[in-house]
Amino acid sequence: MKDRETLDALKKGRKTGKSSEALRLEKVCKSYGTGHSMVKALCEADMTIYDGEFIGILGPSGSGKSTLLHIIGLLDTPTEGRVFIDGVDTTEMNSDEKAHERAKKLGFVFQFFNLVPSLSALENVELPLSIYNVPKDARRQKAKALLERLGLGKRLNHLPNMLSGGEKQRVAIARALVNDPEIVLADEPTGNLDSKTGDEVLRILQELHKEGRTIVIITHDRSITRLTERVINIRDGKLIEDHTGEKK
Repeated sequence: MKDRETLDALKKGRKTGKSSEALRLEKVCKSYGTGHSMVKALCEADMTIYDGEFIGILGPSGSGKSTLLHIIGLLDTPTEGRVFIDGVDTTEMNSDEKAHERAKKLGFVFQFFNLVPSLSALENVELPLSIYNVPKDARRQKAKALLERLGLGKRLNHLPNMLSGGEKQRVAIARALVNDPEIVLADEPTGNLDSKTGDEVLRILQELHKEGRTIVIITHDRSITRLTERVINIRDGKLIEDHTGEKK
């Protein structure tokens, strides 16, 4: 984890243009269909996110947020343009190479949790490590430590249907962190939670940012921008504005 001095250096580096790029899009477009039925979900998107930033991507339903998430999360391929993760051009990677890049550098937190219903909280968090053949004892120890850190030490063996919405989202956050990703992508992380529980999830994301994680929140909720360092607005598939967030 980065200490406060390191984080200050990162912020100073961003101001001078010397910080490392965590993620960059160059003229990215995504179209669906052909001819008169073609829909442009994303249009010439240029975006750079630096190491250690806390970014909000803000837009209404149908604005292209989900398409943008799929592109930057290497879950989909742009029709045009290039996507760089940690300086590596991912655009021409095959599906296996993208899967490896996702597992190594990206963590996902989804609105509807996406937990495996037949697995316990501990097993859900272990799952990404088991896919990459991490020894059972090592993955169990790491998953348990993350869940305990997030206040779920007494829920390790509970199935998802035995957990509250907030507990499910904390399990999802632990799963997103288990591979030590450089970037955490949170897609409407409070959208399925009550306001109190949502605030708790946002507090956890803030703590992760303070530790040096690069956090990207995709949301339609403008109030979340009070927590972010920078806000990128998306509307009709276009990144129309990029300004400093409301965080003080």
